[in-house]
Amino acid sequence: MSKQIRAFIAVKIAAPPSLRKVISRLSRMGRPIKACDVDALHVTLKFLGDTSLDAIPELAAGVAEVAGAAAPFAVRLSGVGAFPNSERPTVVWAGLVQAESLIRLVSQLESRVAPLGLPPEHRDFRPHLTLARVKSRPPADLFQLLQEHAETDFGVAHLDSIEILQSELRPEGPRYSLLARADFTGG
Repeated sequence: MSKQIRAFIAVKIAAPPSLRKVISRLSRMGRPIKACDVDALHVTLKFLGDTSLDAIPELAAGVAEVAGAAAPFAVRLSGVGAFPNSERPTVVWAGLVQAESLIRLVSQLESRVAPLGLPPEHRDFRPHLTLARVKSRPPADLFQLLQEHAETDFGVAHLDSIEILQSELRPEGPRYSLLARADFTGG
């Protein structure tokens, strides 16, 4: 039996300086807030969960097929919010606007990987970039930051590839390992 790993499909995002400052501020808010590693920011396109290592080559071929038909594109990073809402935050995120190409890409990925036994997501894809997780009662600083940056324009992020990543959950935060990468070479 093949080894099982926790995996997902994502696009990497390079944080503009203004967004790096927000993440730095989040990281200084103490124990309740676990800021994401600024160099590992990504938008999850499809969470795969426990996946057989043997399935990765076929999955990578499907991802490469979708990426090969897409041209590089840009999304705008705009606003900071929280899931499930700003009164009871568990995840702090930056919004993605002008993300139609990303939404189309997710739809194409869902169609391409469904025959591999990966059923489509039941919820609509809500493009966002996770900045931090809230582990317990957040400090007042977080609510101030959410208000202050609710509509901040952080600039544009250029996307040029899709990655399949392994996620290892660790006490100090998740560690991601690249399993496969496919560049956008279409259009």
